Amino acid sequence: MDAINAQLEMRDVLVHAGTGTGKTAIAAGPHVHPSAKGKVLIMVSPLIALHDEMVDTFREEFKLVATAVNSSNSGCITEKLKSIVKGDTQIILISPELLLSRRFIKEVLKNTEFKKRVLSVIIDEAHVISHWGSGFRKKYSELGIIRSFLLKLTPIVALSATLPAHVRREVLWVLRFDQKNFLDIDIGNDRPNVSIVIRGIQHPLNTYADLDFVINKLAEWPDDILKSFIYCDSIAMGTEIIDHLTDLLPEHLQDYRRAAMRAFKEGSVRILVCTDAAGMGCNIPDIDLVVQWKLPTSVSAFVQWAGRAARSHDHLGFAVLLVEPGTDKTKTKKAASTPAEKARAAELKKLKKNHAKVRGVQRGSLGGRHNTILSGTCRRRVLGVIYGHVLVTVPSVPCCDICCPELLNRTRPGKRPKNTRAKVVKRGEPCQLVIDTVVAWRSKIKARDFKDALFASDGLVSDEVVDLLANVGPIQCPEQLSAAVSGQWGWEETYGDELLQELLKLDIPPLIPLPTAPKAALKRPVVDGQEQGAVVTKKQKKMVKATQTTNDLTGVQPLFVIEGYSQSPQMCRVCHLLEVLEEGEVQEHWMK
Repeated sequence: MDAINAQLEMRDVLVHAGTGTGKTAIAAGPHVHPSAKGKVLIMVSPLIALHDEMVDTFREEFKLVATAVNSSNSGCITEKLKSIVKGDTQIILISPELLLSRRFIKEVLKNTEFKKRVLSVIIDEAHVISHWGSGFRKKYSELGIIRSFLLKLTPIVALSATLPAHVRREVLWVLRFDQKNFLDIDIGNDRPNVSIVIRGIQHPLNTYADLDFVINKLAEWPDDILKSFIYCDSIAMGTEIIDHLTDLLPEHLQDYRRAAMRAFKEGSVRILVCTDAAGMGCNIPDIDLVVQWKLPTSVSAFVQWAGRAARSHDHLGFAVLLVEPGTDKTKTKKAASTPAEKARAAELKKLKKNHAKVRGVQRGSLGGRHNTILSGTCRRRVLGVIYGHVLVTVPSVPCCDICCPELLNRTRPGKRPKNTRAKVVKRGEPCQLVIDTVVAWRSKIKARDFKDALFASDGLVSDEVVDLLANVGPIQCPEQLSAAVSGQWGWEETYGDELLQELLKLDIPPLIPLPTAPKAALKRPVVDGQEQGAVVTKKQKKMVKATQTTNDLTGVQPLFVIEGYSQSPQMCRVCHLLEVLEEGEVQEHWMK
């Protein structure tokens, strides 16, 4: 209510509250007041999917007319912009890129009548100003410009579930908040109905065996599997995780696939493997489990994803961070010892500090990732310190793996998969009979199946694949054929059986090993004129070098020095010393 009243009083608002705490009501609430009649609220949101969902939420739950301005809804077309200026909508959902586009500024923001009707501007997921503003969503770092096109007292409201100190400072600076006159609402982001577990990954990363706990081994129906989000770094990695988890399903469930978020909401899809943007702001109240695969870029990222579990307060959730090996190791640097090294270290420290100042804001640490992982104290307490919030609510679930180690039993990794690395195929002398047969066969297939195609016959079987087939000896089964081409023949699935039949007709001789290359003669080092076949040790080389130094100092020329003693009478005792003294020590000895 405080945030709603502040908008009606023309005050800026910063809200730091966990997911599922009703931040959407802050946008809808002012429209209940009579003074807001005919007014419009601009809500800046990062994702198109979120725009469309919020339009439905405002219409169905709050009975408000909302319009999404994005590429999936025809963008900034003239008819839509005229409708907005006319006052046909109460809430505008828009991305920062379209909000600050020339057309929207010219036809909407610069319209005098529209300016008077703007109730407030709400920045949803405000933490992305810091996380994305300097990268691929640069318009987020320019959102403060919006004040130039609105009436002076038009309030701006920033909403986020993750505002550590350095992100908070950047949000206030970018949005041009008056530091002395804004409402600061901070109820923290602790989720008392979500357990937190952080553990290391036990198996090789490419096996994904540490995710086996996500699949109930006794699952017979989709409802037997916890409704889960699994976050990973890339689409390619997500595909590999899906393949691994699909293999763990009972056979009758392995073909169970649907197209994304709607089926996930309905419950027919139980596990959604996704990258960081999925689920942002989406109202899915019954997620049981959220898993982050590998350490995220910041602790705020993990808190955002963990907050998507159990958004409904009467639901219990579980958030797991699986950390790759080596994350808990800290690198040590050799301390500077000489005055020159100490001076250089001090200068470097000063340069780094100045660089941070020039980059604008003393950002502080990188989100406290390692503190969260390495700390032996309660995970919630560490997060409370990072976000400057004192915990006052007792969790309704087992707190975390530090306070309740039994939680680790729920995240046990599966057995390490057997090594599936393909065996190296032994290759030998190429068989000309195989080469001729395969070349003739590919020409026949080209003429039969691709008569009018523009590519040549080697587009079906390249010369490289022909060579692979020719130097492995007899091929008598599909497995041997696959091993021979080593995955380099794209047409194997289509024409593999037919080519195998051609090869079975041949009398291919046994594999003839490649001739062994003769070993090169070992080169003997030559030290100061020693014969080429002599082997000189490292110690003897040092003795020769040190002796040359003493020669320069004394003028004595020994006949030779190779076994540790000189033939010159003056050098016998000296050569004995050379076995134990370093060059610098020898020089000091002779100077004395």
